Amino acid sequence: MEKVLFGERLKNAREASGMSQKAMANRIGVKPATVEKWETGKMDPRANRLQMLASLLNVPLLWLIAGSQKVPDSAAGVTREQMLLQKIADLDSIIDLLKSDLDELRVLAAAGD
Repeated sequence: MEKVLFGERLKNAREASGMSQKAMANRIGVKPATVEKWETGKMDPRANRLQMLASLLNVPLLWLIAGSQKVPDSAAGVTREQMLLQKIADLDSIIDLLKSDLDELRVLAAAGD
C-alpha cells in the first residue's frame, strides 16, 4: 500500500471541503503560492499553521501531519473527556515530531561548524 504524503492529504482535504488554494490561503493568512508549495511537497507549513489547517479543513491534526489516527464517526458517542484525551495524544505526537526535527537541525548545525 502506497503511503500518501502530507501535501497529497492537504490537497485532498482542501478539495473535499470545496475550497480553492486561494480561499484557503486567505483564510489562514498566507499566499496562494505557499499553499501550492505545501501541496506539491516543495515546502512544509510551520507548526503554527498546522492546527489552523486541520481546523479549517475539519480533519484530525495527526492525520494531516502523519496520515495516522483512528477518527471516531463524527463525534457520535464520544465524550468531551475522550475528545480532550485524543487532543492530548495528538499534541504529544506533534511534540515528538518536533523534537525529532529539532534533533536533526542540531546535527546539521553542528556539522556546519
